[in-house]
Amino acid sequence: MKKQKTERFLGILALLSFIVAWVIGYQLENADINPYLHEAMPTATHFEKLDAITYAAYTDVDAQPPIGYIGIGESNGYGGPLKMAVAVDLDGTITGMAVIQHRETPSWFRKVNENGFIQSFFDKSYQDAFQLGEDVDGITSATYTSRAIAASALEGSRSIAANQLGFDVPPTPKPKVTFGTPEIALIALFGVGYFGHQRNFKYKKQLRWAGLLVGMVVLGFMYNKPLTLSMVNQALLGFWPQWQTNIYWYLMLGGIIFVFTVDNKNPYCQWFCPFGAAQECMGAIGGAKNYSPGRYRNTFTWLRRGVVWFAILVALLFRSPGLTSYEIFGTLFALVGSNPQFILLGIVLIASLFIKRPWCAYLCPIDPVDKFIRMVRKWILEKVKK
Repeated sequence: MKKQKTERFLGILALLSFIVAWVIGYQLENADINPYLHEAMPTATHFEKLDAITYAAYTDVDAQPPIGYIGIGESNGYGGPLKMAVAVDLDGTITGMAVIQHRETPSWFRKVNENGFIQSFFDKSYQDAFQLGEDVDGITSATYTSRAIAASALEGSRSIAANQLGFDVPPTPKPKVTFGTPEIALIALFGVGYFGHQRNFKYKKQLRWAGLLVGMVVLGFMYNKPLTLSMVNQALLGFWPQWQTNIYWYLMLGGIIFVFTVDNKNPYCQWFCPFGAAQECMGAIGGAKNYSPGRYRNTFTWLRRGVVWFAILVALLFRSPGLTSYEIFGTLFALVGSNPQFILLGIVLIASLFIKRPWCAYLCPIDPVDKFIRMVRKWILEKVKK
């Protein structure tokens, strides 16, 4: 009883700290935009603000007319809103772009930046559609980020063309509803978890392995769409993505919350987590066994909770869901990550040969979130019954 009271008290403190971090982060969000204007149009020496999202660019304070305009475009990426400064000449052609603000995971955004994706929009006209796979080549495994940059470039250039240059702008294409293999697989895997949890189901072990392997192959290696702390942070920050192109995001978080609410189960972690499956496959090869740290168990538990609390706090404070993401899922499934992440991945995979799911047991940030939700659910039910 004392332990339960302590956990609930600390849970309240954690929740209050998240609220304070969210408010402070919101207040500090607006950054100085001038450096990004110069980055987008380096030939200009003076900028005049025309409205909230439009600037005229000049080579001299008294020069007329302007050499071009800069429009601010914004769209949702993987981690939240992405804002671009889009420089357009007097013919409506993009001459430069600069990222003002983004919330993408640093390693993924670096991959997009290093591949020259932003530069590929230079010399494009406002009349172009900027559609991935049509007139724009996206970056493999960074589709959400690529799509957000393209949409921001389109918005910024067309706002200038229509409002400052007086051109007839083509209608903006409506977002296409994205529903395919990963969404179908996710729904099916939720079904596997539901039926597998039933007490009288005879083939629980076989069904669980089927779910794990499908999760690893489809959600992991094929599409790299595991549940991450970044997704949780994104929801907490209110960065809810456009539903037409992010059905998977809503299915993942919505499905887990629904199952939690109904029967207090977490089908994801035990039934189709891609990285959990990879560890279990390694364990099957090496004959891995459960390992308990004994008297240090509570130390490991609270250390992990402290790390996750700090990671969420920093993400809320800087309003960047992926800023403190230390998971190594993408390092395995897409071979993207920092050197420390690759080293950690190697250690975890080797340890998985001898210890069952070492990442899940001692490092995964999703487990503390799972435990926190269970605690809150139990507390609420107790209050309702009283």
